[in-house]
Amino acid sequence: MKEFLNHIYIQTGLIIIAIMGLLGDYIEYNLIYAIAIVVAFIAIGLAWLNIRKERKFYIQENIPIPLVIRVDSNKSPEHIFDNLVQDIEKKYSLSDLEQNLKKYLNIVREELIFEYTGDIYNKSSLISFIQIISYQLNKLQQNAKGRIKFHLAYYQRPSVGFLIGQIFELDGLVIYQKNPDSDHFDEVATVKDRNYKTIVSTFTKFKVSEQILDTFDNTVLVTIKASSHDIALHASSLKPYKNIITLHANHSGTITLDEDWILYAREIFTVLNKLQKKYKNITIAHAMPESIAILVGMAISNYLPIQMTQYEKGEYVHFIKLNEVKCYF
Repeated sequence: MKEFLNHIYIQTGLIIIAIMGLLGDYIEYNLIYAIAIVVAFIAIGLAWLNIRKERKFYIQENIPIPLVIRVDSNKSPEHIFDNLVQDIEKKYSLSDLEQNLKKYLNIVREELIFEYTGDIYNKSSLISFIQIISYQLNKLQQNAKGRIKFHLAYYQRPSVGFLIGQIFELDGLVIYQKNPDSDHFDEVATVKDRNYKTIVSTFTKFKVSEQILDTFDNTVLVTIKASSHDIALHASSLKPYKNIITLHANHSGTITLDEDWILYAREIFTVLNKLQKKYKNITIAHAMPESIAILVGMAISNYLPIQMTQYEKGEYVHFIKLNEVKCYF
């Protein structure tokens, strides 16, 4: 009843009726009475329809939940969260998403923003951060009885994105990528099923080439170029590798919004899945958007001991293996 009485339509109707009451001395009383009744019924009807529609939306499957994860960046997650909420409201024709998530699901903003400001090379700290995210999101899923779909804006380390992606080994996820020309995040991929793990037979997004100099070496370097940045193969940390598999995106520069971002991830996963059957040690050096890293991480999960590198001052620092993060919740 409190929700009904506080509804904007009821409040507006009461204000109109009050104003009409003040005009009663100048207008025929019966007319005022009749108009007041009409206004009251209209207000009640609109409020009831609005609340009914709202409640129906928040008891359905796949309720959209904004989620921002920030790693090693100075950009405010609050601003990005606000923009993400606005985009979701526009996409689903909603209003007051944040307030309604609190009202119907008891989910508040503080539970949907995760920030890591520490050293990404501090392995134990980074792993704890990812485990905390996994625990919190799993708790939200359980409380909502699995009826929510996360809308994820992650930035800004793709290497950590592989690890973040392992958390989201599920069907319902919408991924947003930072626009290179602004601070806005654009929707680039909607995960509806496990298609992101499907092996491809033909490569259309990448040109795959290989340099195998030692067939007895069980170590291989995989370089992935899917952005305007090049892989610095001359770096001293990469020179020891004798076997190198190269994935070079067929596009030049930034991947456009209208492309199939999931297909990029599928082609990368196809290569890695094949290599893990042949090589004991796989290392990745990459230049790619965070969203592609998220999708590849989802496909790989945490089963493969793939060594991740982070480009830092002209070198590729080997800092963590994908199977080192275990989230048992």
